[in-house]
Order: sequence, then structure tokens, then C-alpha cells
Amino acid sequence: MAAKLHMWHRRIGLLAAIFIAFLVITGIALQHSDDFNLNKQYLSSSWLLKYYGIKPNPITTYQLGNQTISHAGESIYLSGKPITHEISAIHGAVKHITDTNNKIVIATSDSLIVIGHDGHIIDEITTQDGLLEAPIGIALSKNNTMVVRGINTYWESLGDLTRWQKLQGPHPHWVAPAITLPVLRQVIESHDMSKQINLERFLLDAHSGRVFGKYGIYVIDVAAILLLILSITGIWLWVIRR
Repeated sequence: MAAKLHMWHRRIGLLAAIFIAFLVITGIALQHSDDFNLNKQYLSSSWLLKYYGIKPNPITTYQLGNQTISHAGESIYLSGKPITHEISAIHGAVKHITDTNNKIVIATSDSLIVIGHDGHIIDEITTQDGLLEAPIGIALSKNNTMVVRGINTYWESLGDLTRWQKLQGPHPHWVAPAITLPVLRQVIESHDMSKQINLERFLLDAHSGRVFGKYGIYVIDVAAILLLILSITGIWLWVIRR
């Protein structure tokens, strides 16, 4: 009987060792999550993202001549190139061209973001910097001045974006979203989906078994039971050998 028990002890030990190695590796990685920057690295595998059921966020696009400003998730894109993150929504974008400047101004839910024609961020104007209301729309006046639509008032800039007055002239033509062309949509959706699940979340799900679906936690439970059986059989074999 001891020989048979020893055989099963070895088999269970081999199976349990696989689970132990898996849990140790994921556990150590999670323990040093900050050192490895796991929360800043994201899954890019298309089949893993599909396995998670990840779907792309809606895209809002504004056409600015031969360029586009788009928003998806929490990112803003210039012609498909991500330029800034942690932006919940945008309410319009205009290209402001003067004798000395060529810039793009984007109205977000709480600020105006100014970027160059190549996408580099020049400035961000908030209500603390002189913006009088959170913008819900943006346009250019007939005099080529910036106009921001607030909840109750239309505001016209006085030379720069930190000084404003109530709009005196006729209402401008507020910019409206355009159609996101298929090629642009594909580029943005690919980037957007790859920024939804970071490695820390993935390893947490793997460590707990949730990455394997609704039965994953039972797989981890089985591993724990195998370890318990391994401990019991190990003690029993030690006792009978004495």
C-alpha cells in the first residue's frame, strides 16, 4: 500500500508543482508591480483582448482641412496619432491660422488644449488660467478670433486664450463631428483597445484564476486541494516509514 501511495504522491506532487510555479511567478510579479511598471504596460495581443471581451470605445472626429482630431476612450488623436491621454471627452476642435501662428485648439470638458500642427502640446488653458466657463463648443468668428460656447454664454477671446469677453457679433458656425473614415477608425480602435487592460490587471486575474473564465477560481481551488492532499500523503508516508 505504501508503494501505491508513494506513486500517487509523486503524481500529485508533479501536478501541484505546475500550479505552485504558476502562482509563485505571478505572485512575485505582482509583489514588484511598481518596479516592473505593470500598471503602465498593456496587453496588445488581439486574441487575449477578444478573450477579455474588449470592444473599442466610440470615436468622435473633427475634420480640420487635411488633418483630423479624434477622441476615443481617454485619448486624443491627431490624424490617428495619440497626442494626449486622460481626457474624458472633446467638444470640438479648430485650426487657428494667423500671420505668426498655426495651431490647433481642442475644447475638452474642462479646458482648451493648444497643439502645434505636428501634434506637440503647446499649452492647456483651464478656468484657473482665465477661461471663464468649461467649454461645450468651439468656433472661429468672422474676425478669426476664438469663440467658446459655455453653458449660458458665448465667449470671444481677446488676443490670447486667457482673456475673454462676451461675444458681441453674430453667432459663429459651431464645429460639428465628422465621419470617421474606415482607415482612421482601424488605427484608432487598434490603439484604443490596446490601452484597456494593463499587465497588472492581467496578472491579478491570472493569479486568482479569473482569467480562465467563470470556472477559473475552481481551478485554483483544485490546486489548493492538491496541495492539501500532497501534505497529507507526505506526512502519512513519513509516519509509516518510521
